Amino acid sequence: MATGITRRKTRQHDTVRGPELPPPPARTWGPGWGASGPTEDELRRERLWQDLLQDGWRAEIVGGRIIVSPWAKRRHGVLLDRLADQLYDVKRKNGWEFHQCWAVHIPPERGDKRLPDLLVAPPDCPEFDDNQAYGYGTLMAVEVTSSDSRHDDLNIKPAKYARAGIPVMLILDDFSERPSVRLLCDLLAGEYQTSVIAESGQPVELPEPFGIKLETDLIFR
Repeated sequence: MATGITRRKTRQHDTVRGPELPPPPARTWGPGWGASGPTEDELRRERLWQDLLQDGWRAEIVGGRIIVSPWAKRRHGVLLDRLADQLYDVKRKNGWEFHQCWAVHIPPERGDKRLPDLLVAPPDCPEFDDNQAYGYGTLMAVEVTSSDSRHDDLNIKPAKYARAGIPVMLILDDFSERPSVRLLCDLLAGEYQTSVIAESGQPVELPEPFGIKLETDLIFR
C-alpha cells in the first residue's frame, strides 16, 4: 500500500508542473535600426562611441567614421553661457530643455550622429534611441566655431542638421573678421532657405516659437 501511495503522489506532482515556459522574446531594436538590428561593425562602433562619451570625450559619427574633438576652451563655454542667458526666459515659459550631451540622428545613415554644442528641445522630443534625438522634434541646434572646426561648423553641419529636420540652426562664429552670429531657418525639403549673418552689435531675430531678439554684442563682449 505504501508503495502505491508514493507512486500516486509522484504522478500528481508531474501533472501540476504544467507546460514549460516559452523562450524569452527576441530582442527588439529601437527606431531606425529595423528588426534585424545593427550589423556587428555598427554595434562595435556604437559601443566605442558610447565609451568615448562616458570617458568625457566629444565624439560624433559621420559617414560611418568616429570623429573625436578636443576639449573646448573656456571662451567656447562663455559664448554659450551668454547666449543661454538670452534664451532662458522663453525656455522657462515653454518648459523647454537645454542639452549639451544629447546627439542628433543624421539620416539616411542609421549610425550617423552629431553632437551640437547646445540643443534646445521640448520635453516630449522623440528619441531615435537613448543617446540621440530625432532632429525634426527639436527646436534649435547651436554650434560655436573653433580654430580647427570652423569649416565643418559653417559648411558641413548645416546640411546635416537640415537633413535631420532641425528647424533652426545658430552658429556663433568667433573667428570671422568681426565676431558674428549666423541664423539658418525656414527649412524646406531638407534645406535651409534663409541664412542671416549678424556681426557683433547687430541684433538677430529668432523665428517662432522663440520670437525674441538676440543682442549679439552681449554674446561677444
